[in-house]
Amino acid sequence: MQSSAYNKFVKHRYGQKHGLHWTAYATLRLPFTKALGALMNRNFEIVDGIYLVQSEHELDLHNNFDFKNLDYSLKERRLVLNWKRSKGDWVSSNSPKAITLEFKEVSEFRFMPRDSRKPFTEDDCINTFGYWVDEEWAEGVIMVESNQKAEPQWLTAIDFMSGSVLAVQAESGNAKIMA
Repeated sequence: MQSSAYNKFVKHRYGQKHGLHWTAYATLRLPFTKALGALMNRNFEIVDGIYLVQSEHELDLHNNFDFKNLDYSLKERRLVLNWKRSKGDWVSSNSPKAITLEFKEVSEFRFMPRDSRKPFTEDDCINTFGYWVDEEWAEGVIMVESNQKAEPQWLTAIDFMSGSVLAVQAESGNAKIMA
């Protein structure tokens, strides 16, 4: 069962703001294998709401990469997200060709639908890469400042320019960058 803050957000964002049917969301929660509140182990950082940072890479997922697909396995409790380098002339040919994010031991996966009034060209472009918070003060995906830490119960989340949102809680998240 979703928290009241989550239901209020869905009702507000999709019911009142966009005039869409407010119950159109999906949440899958699985039994936790670790204690609730354990911080996800990741080999990447999220910076300024659009950058995936890993060692020497600081990759702009909003401007320089196009989201391609996701693969979710119930049996393996694994979510894989794939991006490919954009073809725009502003993107350096030295940028990696692709990025894959793999979340293992998924304990919660949420998907909120796109705004049907937006063009489908907005489905592959992220708006914000951050966190989903089920609290009154948060509306949608939030970013943390460099001096802040994400709370363990917050889900890693991505909202797209089309209005759709992916949110995940997992034991680990690993970025693989293909040159």
